[in-house]
Order: sequence, then C-alpha cells, then structure tokens
Amino acid sequence: MRNRRKSSRTEPLFLVGLCLLFSVVLAAGCGKEDRNGNRTGEVSGAPVPGGTAVVALEADPGNFNPLIYTSSLTGYVFAEMHDGLTEMADDQSWQPRIATSWEVAPDGLSITYHLQPWKWSDGAPLTAEDVVGSFGLFVDPRVASPRRGFYRDIADVSAPDGLTVRYEFLRPLPDPVQRTWHHVLPWHVVGKLDPAEVGAWPLNQAPLSSGEFMLEDREYNRQLTMVRNPHYPGRPALLERVVFRIIPEESARILALEMGEVDLVDKVPPAAARRLEDSGRARVVSTGCRRLYYLQWNCRNPRLADAETRRALSQALDRERMIATLMEGYAQPAVGPIPPVVWNFHPDLAAVRRDVDAARALLAGAGWADRNGDGVLERDGLDLEIEVLTRQGDPVRENGAVIIRDNLAEVGVKVRTRVLELAAGLELVNSGEFDAYFGLLVPNLYGDPSGYVRSTSVDQYNQGRFADSLVDSLLDEALGQADPAKALPLWYALQERLLVNPPAAYLFYPDNLVGVSTRVRDVRPHVLSPINNLAEWWIAPGDRRFLTGN
Repeated sequence: MRNRRKSSRTEPLFLVGLCLLFSVVLAAGCGKEDRNGNRTGEVSGAPVPGGTAVVALEADPGNFNPLIYTSSLTGYVFAEMHDGLTEMADDQSWQPRIATSWEVAPDGLSITYHLQPWKWSDGAPLTAEDVVGSFGLFVDPRVASPRRGFYRDIADVSAPDGLTVRYEFLRPLPDPVQRTWHHVLPWHVVGKLDPAEVGAWPLNQAPLSSGEFMLEDREYNRQLTMVRNPHYPGRPALLERVVFRIIPEESARILALEMGEVDLVDKVPPAAARRLEDSGRARVVSTGCRRLYYLQWNCRNPRLADAETRRALSQALDRERMIATLMEGYAQPAVGPIPPVVWNFHPDLAAVRRDVDAARALLAGAGWADRNGDGVLERDGLDLEIEVLTRQGDPVRENGAVIIRDNLAEVGVKVRTRVLELAAGLELVNSGEFDAYFGLLVPNLYGDPSGYVRSTSVDQYNQGRFADSLVDSLLDEALGQADPAKALPLWYALQERLLVNPPAAYLFYPDNLVGVSTRVRDVRPHVLSPINNLAEWWIAPGDRRFLTGN
C-alpha cells in the first residue's frame, strides 16, 4: 500500500505552476538566528520551491522492486517514487490519484477505474496496460510475490481501453478499492523481462518513477538521492532534492539531527525526545501506535507446536517492564496483530499480564517438567531450549531480548539470544530456520492480518507456519462481509482466538516518535509514513545549507 497522503493534491496540475512558485523567492526574507544560533529564514507568502532535505535511515532500503521487497522502510522510501490508481488519505479513506474516478458494479462483482493521462520518469506514457501487466506479475507464481495471496478474490483484470481498467471478483468484497490496490510497474520495461528472474531485474536497483520524485543516484549503505521527476503530471514537489542518509546506529542518527546534519529521524527513542525538544533544533511528533513488537514462534518446532506451551511462554513475559524500561512509558501492551489505530481493533480485549505461577501451571499441563533437576524443563526427550533471534542496531530489541531471556528462565526455559544484521536475520526467518524471532511489525491499515496468521500465507509473512482452521474460517467470514458493522464481531472473535492459540507473543505497541528539524516547513509525520507529505516540505532560502547552498 502507498504510505503517504496527497489527497489535497489530486487534481491534474501544470508545470507552469512550478514557475509561478519560483517567483515568490523574491518575497523571502534573508533569515535570522534563533537563540541557539540556528538559521530560521523568514518567508512571507507562498512556500518557496528549492532546497535539499536530508532524511536519516536506519538501513539501506535495498531492493526497490515492489513485487518482492518485504521491508517497511523500503516501502515508505519507494512510495515517494510511486503513484497508484488511488491512495489512502489521513483519515484512511481512499482518494483519487492516477485514477480520477471509479464505480463498483451493482452486483458488487467488479470495479472499473478511469485513469487520467500520466507518465513515467523516462517520459513513456503510463496506461491501463501498465496496470493490467503489473497485476499479472503480482499473481504470477514464477515471481512468488509475498503479496500474491492478497489478490485471491480477483478473478480477472482487463483494459477496455488505454485509460480504463476493470477488476472482476469471485464474490462481492467489503472494500473493493482496498482489494484492488497494488503498485504499478512500467510495462514497457518489465514486460520484456523474465518473471522467473525477478530477483535480478535492473529495475530492482534503478526504478522508474510515477511519483513526484525520482532516484538520481545511490551509494549502497551510505545514501541515496531523489530529485524532482520532470515528467510528473501532477503538482511538482517543492524540494529540489531529498537525500536519504543511512546511519545504522540510533545514537548517531539522533546526534546528526541535533547537529543539523539531517532533517528527520524516525523512531526516536523516548530517552532522546526531551533532549531534542530542548535543543531548539528539532520538534518531536508522535504518530500513534501502529507498529508492533512481537515474539514470533516457529510452530514447526516440536517445543512450540502446541498452543498451551505458547500461551505459557507469553504469560511469562513482562510487558509492563519492557514498556517502562525500553520505551519509558511510550507504548501500550499489545493484544494482537491489529494495532489500536485501525478501525477493527478490539478495544475491550485485555493484554496478557505476566503471571509466573500461571505460566508454570500451563507448562506442566502441556507435559513439561524438570525431571533431572538441572533447572530446564523437558518433554518427550527434548529440553525446553530456544534461540531468540533479533536484529542489531535496534536497542529496544537488543535490550528486550535480555528481558525475554530472563523472564523465560524463571519458568524453566533455556534461552540463547542471537543478534544479526537485518538482512541476515530475515533470511533465516523467511527460510524457517529459527525458534523465535523478536521482530517489529508494521501492520497494514485496513485491518486484515491474513498475511501473518492465515495457514496458507506461508509464502507471505506467516514464517512460523501457524495454522488454525477457526482463524482461517473467521478471516473468510470477515473478509466476505460487505457491511463493516456486521464484520466487526467477526474481527473481534478473531483477535480473541489469537490469544487462545497464539502464533506469537504480542508484546507492545510503541508510540512512534519522529524528530523533525525546525528549518524544514510543513512536515507532517503520520501513521501512514514519517515522510507522509514529503512533496509539500519546503525550506526558506535563508535556511538552506546542504549540497552547495541547497
């Protein structure tokens, strides 16, 4: 899904508008220094185009092919180079983008989109052929896209003409716009490529753009640079250039913001928030609880195959301590894979509270006992010994893994922790070579956790091979209910079931804190993305300093 809001700018626009905007430069003040010695350019009138903003990233985005990328970080960077037929607005409603309008058939079995003229960053037209061809790649088994299962209710996609796309469904759907959203790839390029070789496509590293920005260059694990897309048919971005600088260490990212070397840092640790505010160089914005820290169980591991054992381990974990020590209170205990910002979150469901005695009783009921007196439980000749895998560079996970180890040791579990670089860790998780993974999930905003908990989603994000026929049935019923009010009890029942038979220990929903430089104007981080309205950011001429005066 596209992770930014541009609903206030959906009308076709003209490049002459950019020229008019440049004319207001003469109205800009020369700038002055604030009490901390920072330049704060004074501007009267409209925002002034130009300038360079620098955004800190925790890792290199890697592969930019939307067919196969799996990182949320990659998604929000790529979103600035991509426009879809529609987009999700701040209020989670669907707004026009490339499509100017759409209509759903009276029987609910199809939806038809009407496109406006659009172009790729190489000047080629973006037409219905691109949309239809792209959809075919998402569901092509040779591509094996992790998003493939999302489109299981779509029977056919066709292009009656160059500016019309029709999707036909196997059954009426509650939100046909949501169910037909997908990235659009340049068919004049990818249509000539072998889907079976998708991992090696040149487009993976040098994508064409249909959005306001296009990739200018990249230095792997150092930075990548975007500039305005000259062929973009909508309103041009105000910034001339955006540099994404890769800074793996959290403390280094915060220091760079304090020193004025970057303009935005996502996932600011609570301990640094007050310091940033006091510096006068940045403000801190909370975008609410969308993310989820969780401990994914590998249900193929015989130690973790039964629900009773998984419930016991979950009950041994001290979520309140994690929130207090890791997040300084900027979080709330998690109840499941649907976060509080989403419409079908279960508000009355209580999170699991730590109860060591209850956890021990559940383990005993599941057949675990310390028969040799070494302090570690055994069952069927197996010690209750697991390895908790997590990624380096995230202090929450690195320190949280220690709390998890200590908590589980109290109920007779021997835990090893293993901290790996992100790509290496995900490779093990995706291949199923793990016991438990301490991860950070960014759930979708339409409230469908199918990719994580449906038994058939092992080729998506159900890396633990969790399977529950009741969960599958509730998903089918909820997703097949056209009336959201009637679907809501089904979603609640699903979340209740996932506490009884948990695929993961859901730990806490952290507040997402975003640090923003005071020199950049109109920055509005949102639950959709920390750089949600990047095309609307602007910098007064007196505040520009990056890249030879920009």
